Amino acid sequence: MYFSALLLSVLLFTSLIVPNLSMPTDYAELEYYYPGLPLAVDVVHEFPPGTWLDSLAVRRNGNILTTALSSPELFEVDNRGKDPIKLVHTFANETGCTGITQMGRETFYVIAGNFSLSNFTGVPGSWSVYKVKLHRHLPRSAQVSLVAKFPDSIVLNGITVLSKSKNWLLVSDSAAGVVYRLDVKTGKIVKVLEDPLMKPESPSGVGVNGIRLSRDKAYLFFTNSDRNIVASQFIDWDGTLRASAKVIADVDGPDDFTFNDADHVVVVQNRADRMGRVTGRAVVTLASAASNGTASGLFGPTAVRFGEVKPFFRKSQADWMKAYISTNGGTAQYLTGNVTRGGTISVVDVRGYW
Repeated sequence: MYFSALLLSVLLFTSLIVPNLSMPTDYAELEYYYPGLPLAVDVVHEFPPGTWLDSLAVRRNGNILTTALSSPELFEVDNRGKDPIKLVHTFANETGCTGITQMGRETFYVIAGNFSLSNFTGVPGSWSVYKVKLHRHLPRSAQVSLVAKFPDSIVLNGITVLSKSKNWLLVSDSAAGVVYRLDVKTGKIVKVLEDPLMKPESPSGVGVNGIRLSRDKAYLFFTNSDRNIVASQFIDWDGTLRASAKVIADVDGPDDFTFNDADHVVVVQNRADRMGRVTGRAVVTLASAASNGTASGLFGPTAVRFGEVKPFFRKSQADWMKAYISTNGGTAQYLTGNVTRGGTISVVDVRGYW
């Protein structure tokens, strides 16, 4: 009897943690699995029309750093939406910024280069990575320095930490379909990954986009916007190839992504105006612009990150269950030339939807 009860408990527990490969993705069926979906989207701050926000990082104090692709600027946004935005830095001789990541206390690395939103093309060889050292309280000037220029680049996009002890970052080139390793101390650049699943489907397409390492750093996860996939690749300690990439999930219009505390992939879908959680080969839609009206802060989502947990600062302990999202205001408006909305920093409370 005891054994039967124990076995039943194990089976029930397993059913909760093993992904359901046939998980539906339309709201009517999802209500059965997750009552309350889709979740509300709150706008923290809306930028002027024509502002394409491309990526974001969360500071230790909870505020959001966000890069602009429509201008070579890095901004800080109060995560409460109360204080005015602050211009952290303008990168001279560049036209826009893409990825941002943190490595070290209040130390961030930003990709900047020359990119045209009128024809969605980058200038080959124009891309660089910069180091941005912040002070605890802005508006003290940030210390900004060039780390490296990428002469073989086409459109650098994603960036993540490979090894803090070795000062290594990984940087994706969406147009070339490759990933570079960058030593931020020496500026040395090495092409470490090039896989068919990273390639765009056309010369002007967007291939490998967001990149993140698994907790054990054995796998590089990435999105490919052209191929509508989330994939992973088994890598060595130095970021080089150990096995070919494999598709994890099929996703409509994926851009950047992150992991939640349970190591689930949470991805934003730029063309679909959604944010979802990967479950098996499917994606559970957590939030959608269509469900939040014309004032939604989910038009053209470009990146997502979860809040920090630092109880001695002014934010709540629940901040780590809030997904902060950068948007461009809607990609379609840039394609038509009728730009009426600005990018936003938005937030979705995902408590209970891990």
